Amino acid sequence: MTALAPRSGLLVFVATRTEDVPHGCAKYLSVDGSVPGAAMTWDHHVTGEAINLDAMPDLIDSAGYDGIGTTLADLDAVASVIAVNFGGKANLPAGVRAVLECGSHWCDHLRPHPNFDAEQNRLGRGLLDAVAPLLGGGARETSARFAEQCADLTRTIGEGAALPYADLFEGALARARTLGRLGRIVQKGDVALVDLRGEPGIDPAALYLQFPQPVAVFIDTHADGGRRYTVGINPHVPVRPTDLREALQALAEREFVHGPPCLGPKPQAGQENWGGRATVFGSPFNYGSRLAPEEVVEVVTDGLRRRA
Repeated sequence: MTALAPRSGLLVFVATRTEDVPHGCAKYLSVDGSVPGAAMTWDHHVTGEAINLDAMPDLIDSAGYDGIGTTLADLDAVASVIAVNFGGKANLPAGVRAVLECGSHWCDHLRPHPNFDAEQNRLGRGLLDAVAPLLGGGARETSARFAEQCADLTRTIGEGAALPYADLFEGALARARTLGRLGRIVQKGDVALVDLRGEPGIDPAALYLQFPQPVAVFIDTHADGGRRYTVGINPHVPVRPTDLREALQALAEREFVHGPPCLGPKPQAGQENWGGRATVFGSPFNYGSRLAPEEVVEVVTDGLRRRA
């Protein structure tokens, strides 16, 4: 593989508030999420593409920018930063781009990318397993780890070396089954409530295999000690909904009733409220939700009934 020459020097970071943007970063890009104050944003959660690389142009000139940020560190965001580093996804070797796209699809949709073959999807899944465990930690630690992974993978691709690979799914399945045996997965009609509080991260693809419900509400602990929710469609269920935005809007309205720090009743960037896309969304980034688990399940269930 021919060695490439990626651009270096952009500050890479994770930020959900303007004050989290690194000092000295005056003009910056945002990918796979809408960082407040960004001069240019490519966010497929807003524009509707399957993965964030689909929302980005083939060629990108990052000259004049100080940095590039995201709101949540995951492989989809890492792939987007890599694309910027190489001046756009069109400049990536075809094989590398395929693995990045497959890994991003596994990351966001928990299933193979339909446009690629089994081997490309295997490598993409392996890349996700290799990278995802290295992105955790507190907000400051996550930002540093995200930047490190973006730099390491950019260098690996530039040198023509093989992308990292790991296979962690069997271990994740074992931990998901244990969670079920402990009674931490409660099935309530068409919705499963999965309590992850106090548990290290478990691959959601493994968790979804533990119940037949088409939708799940995952509850975890926010950094401030409150509740953090993720609501998603079960990819393993043959008959499942395709759009949860009615429930998302209803939850945003209920969160707004509790007042600040929530700024508005809509699930939009800048509202300090719930947000996401049609198939998966979550509670506010910057504080714990004031909604009880039973209330979230009730709202999601009602949204499913309305769309039936």
